[in-house]
Amino acid sequence: MFFVLSKIFWAIFTPLTFISLLICGGFVMRRFTWGQRVMGTGIALLVLCGFFPVGHNLLVYQEARYPVMTALPAHVDGVIILGAAIDFKKSLAWGQGQLNEHASRVTEMIFLMQHYPKAKIVFTGGNGKYEKSLSSEAVELDKLLKHLGFDTSRIIYEGESRNTFENMNLSKEKLHPQKGEIWLLVTSAFHMQRSVETFVSNGWDVIPYPAGYLTEGDYKLIPNFEVLTNMYKLQIAAKEMIGIMAYHLSGKIKSNETIDPLPVSSDASGHSSSRQGR
Repeated sequence: MFFVLSKIFWAIFTPLTFISLLICGGFVMRRFTWGQRVMGTGIALLVLCGFFPVGHNLLVYQEARYPVMTALPAHVDGVIILGAAIDFKKSLAWGQGQLNEHASRVTEMIFLMQHYPKAKIVFTGGNGKYEKSLSSEAVELDKLLKHLGFDTSRIIYEGESRNTFENMNLSKEKLHPQKGEIWLLVTSAFHMQRSVETFVSNGWDVIPYPAGYLTEGDYKLIPNFEVLTNMYKLQIAAKEMIGIMAYHLSGKIKSNETIDPLPVSSDASGHSSSRQGR
């Protein structure tokens, strides 16, 4: 039910859709004072969010929550990679694995597989769309990697999950992580807060490993004419903000639990391995 309701809610309250509904609805009812106000509110939001870097700055804040990891733990027991790097519909439509703007989740997975040859590698991603499908993101990624000549025998696939909570819950049922184990959690930087809080508050201690950025990390104040880009960034940032609130309200993030991630650990001599110069 949560999955269906979240899809319906987001279909209506996607920023550009919501603003368009305000403008169109206000225009239809413009003979009333309240209709004029609704239309004016929609136009004001369109100007503010379309010509000013509101979404960009929200993304910068989200991506800075957990900085890029420059020193890796000397040892990890496993690596969890969250899905969303595969363009699922296009991959099915054209019979070729199609990566999207979150492709760094996959490229960092390949790097970590090489860096930690004994660690468990878990990719979790099903079909996050409302439409039913016999395939999954996990299946499509496996096809893509095999097509490129990679040995995928080490990868543990979880292909039933449809959102971040199910990523955690279904992977946990499959792997049974133990207290004291060290796990890296790989996802896009803007999505890391919701992911870490979901995993840690439900008893799976992880170290955040941001993979993929949609900004350069600098706040901007000057308006511009990149309306579509500004609205796209706002859509991503707003979805994360709403997602975090929904997860807290629905108990998927347990607010009474400690949700701080594990610190980067080192070996007995106190040294962590570096990822620079790769």
